[in-house]
Amino acid sequence: MPRLSHIIVLLVLLSLAVHGPVAARQPASQPPVADTPAQAAEESDEAAAIANPEEVAALRESDRALRERLAARLAVIPGLEKTRVEVTGGLVRLRGEAADDARRQLAGTIAEQAEGVLQVDNQLSIDTTVAVRTAPVFEHARETLSRLVSAIPLFVLALLIVWGSALLGRWLSTHLRLLRRPHGNPFVDRLSRQAVQLVVVLVGVVIALDLLNATALVGALLGTAGIIGIAVGFAFRDVAENYIAGILLSLRQPFAPHDHVLIDGHEGKVAALTSRATILITLDGNHLRVPNAQVFKGVMLNYSRNPTRRLSFDLSVGNDASISRAQQVARECLGGIDGLLEEPAPAVSVLGLSDSTTQLRLSAWVDQRETSFGRARSEAIRLVRRAFIEHGLGVPDTRYRVDLGGSDAVPDPDSTPTPAQLPAPALEPEDTTVADLSPERHIDRQVDEERTGMIDGDLLDPNARRE
Repeated sequence: MPRLSHIIVLLVLLSLAVHGPVAARQPASQPPVADTPAQAAEESDEAAAIANPEEVAALRESDRALRERLAARLAVIPGLEKTRVEVTGGLVRLRGEAADDARRQLAGTIAEQAEGVLQVDNQLSIDTTVAVRTAPVFEHARETLSRLVSAIPLFVLALLIVWGSALLGRWLSTHLRLLRRPHGNPFVDRLSRQAVQLVVVLVGVVIALDLLNATALVGALLGTAGIIGIAVGFAFRDVAENYIAGILLSLRQPFAPHDHVLIDGHEGKVAALTSRATILITLDGNHLRVPNAQVFKGVMLNYSRNPTRRLSFDLSVGNDASISRAQQVARECLGGIDGLLEEPAPAVSVLGLSDSTTQLRLSAWVDQRETSFGRARSEAIRLVRRAFIEHGLGVPDTRYRVDLGGSDAVPDPDSTPTPAQLPAPALEPEDTTVADLSPERHIDRQVDEERTGMIDGDLLDPNARRE
């Protein structure tokens, strides 16, 4: 009997040992056991409501209606005709092919915005068929050609407006009295006429662009023109500078044709003034073009502005000669030369002294309209030198002599000839021919030929007021 009780106790312990760990290892996610029969009944009713066949049928009907609505909407969009729509419980899946990536994204956006859609799974692929890929290109070309053909009448009308504005601007520039001032500057007149014509043409272009509904192009053109203008301004800075200087010189008129000028070391007679350069004929008969910017900014000497001009030259006499006598002889000689003015009278001044000579500066005045400056100066030098020789005022011989005879005798200082004892310079025979001192006209003839053969217009006006 004790053994039986012992066996029963062992069986109970074994039963506890087996069933205890199994209960402890139960997953925590399992639903808890209902504490009461009422809670168990509630949970049973909710499960029955979810699995209600009527609600399942209604949900399926809603999915079908959504699928048909989305399929109909995507079917009318070009490039999405091959799209298939699947709807399950509000979850939309798009299958098939789209014409391009833009159409693919558009299909996904349309599906997301539809009512009743919970999530969209866009599985559309890009259609790589040649016909499908080239169809939009041909369609776009056809539409563009159609728009061009329909716009031909407006384009022709716009061209007529621009052409008419050009004709109107040309007529206004030639017939508007405000632009035709008597004795006005020819360059400024031409520039103002071109400005009026340009303004009228620009107005016509703006009207034509407005007619073509392309006024936005004006802003783009102006911006492009501004950028191009800056680049061209830097590239052609010298050209623009010469052009502006030509305008200012034509307004100021600092010289006239045939004026004898000296500009930054360039000497000659003015032939013409163009929009880019000043044309000179040098005294050697050469054609010289000086940039207008250099003329405008440079130092200019105009010999023709004052008709009278002073000539001067230097001569020397011996220190033993009377300076006052030499001055008197020189003044009398200069006063007897035809072409030299009596007023202002010729002048002779002492320029300096050396060991053996006295240097004199002689000056006289000529009228350049009647006497050549160069010829008069040459003739004055010749005649004054002759007068000095005739009166014993010639330049002494200052050459040094070296005796190489080998004599040991010391030269006698008293035997050295004085300047007065030296032989006088040879006197040239008397020339009774009257020198021609008239102005040189061959340069003026070259200037006239240059002005006659000019292609570009001359901006100088002989009748304009000088600066």
